[in-house]
Amino acid sequence: MTVRAAAFAIAMCLPLGAASAPPAGSPSEVPVMVGEQEDLDACGAWAEVHGLNPKGDGFLAVRAGPGVAFAMRDRLRERDGLYICGGSADGVWLSVVYPREGQDAADCGVSSALPKPRAYRGPCGWGWVRADWVRILAG
Repeated sequence: MTVRAAAFAIAMCLPLGAASAPPAGSPSEVPVMVGEQEDLDACGAWAEVHGLNPKGDGFLAVRAGPGVAFAMRDRLRERDGLYICGGSADGVWLSVVYPREGQDAADCGVSSALPKPRAYRGPCGWGWVRADWVRILAG
């Protein structure tokens, strides 16, 4: 399964509009929702950044929402690990949670079920990335 197909499948499990870009004048961030499916891991897949152009800028931008109009929050490098928590309806953008430098993936708290859905706010990093540069490893 391609990353886009997986992102589309994940997005179809989300409430309608949960991952769409807000209209002009709306909030400047689209939250990363975790725990939306009862009895499943809070984020459904483990992946890595993959395929960045070695002659390019060397990073994958993490944005505050699913689109280039959203502010860049962070940068991920080739082979950095991340959890996929959802995606945009078109499969182009993935909502992700990722360990920051010095953190273990287990620190993120999204690899098991949660009692109720919520917007992720840490302790790990979170945001939205382009699906083109992500390879699913498990989930």
